[in-house]
Amino acid sequence: MFAIVSQWIVYAGSGLSTIDLKGRTTIPAELRDTVTQSSGENVVCLARHPSLPCLIGFGKAERLQRRADVEAQWQAAVNRGDAFDREAAGANASIFETAFEPSGRFVVQPMLRHFGKLKERAFFFGATTHFLMWDPEIFLKEAPASFAHVREELEYWLHERRGK
Repeated sequence: MFAIVSQWIVYAGSGLSTIDLKGRTTIPAELRDTVTQSSGENVVCLARHPSLPCLIGFGKAERLQRRADVEAQWQAAVNRGDAFDREAAGANASIFETAFEPSGRFVVQPMLRHFGKLKERAFFFGATTHFLMWDPEIFLKEAPASFAHVREELEYWLHERRGK
């Protein structure tokens, strides 16, 4: 079993994977090891990002930490005498748990592919408490300016793929 340890889990690294016609893709090794550590098994949690055209991924410990954060916000509101809607606070997106093979290969559900705008490739990059999963073309067009350093990583991965 695993404990809520997200303050110790850090998602770092990046990579580019293909997505086949069945929706299969592969989590890059650096991120895969972190997901496995967080989940205690080969399970990844995926959801729509609340404000960006991509998916957000994390392990089970981060999923539990998100719920604990909502409960802490609720308790703080109760202590202040304020109203707090726990359902609204925790309902920014459905979270899907998906098993993956030891190699990192898993299937992205069609609904998640739709909302993540994922087509033939997925660009993964660690963002501390989670990772983001973008379609490379969408990332190059729509990623926030603050992701400039991540753009360079994607350009590296695209260049590496063209060279092979």
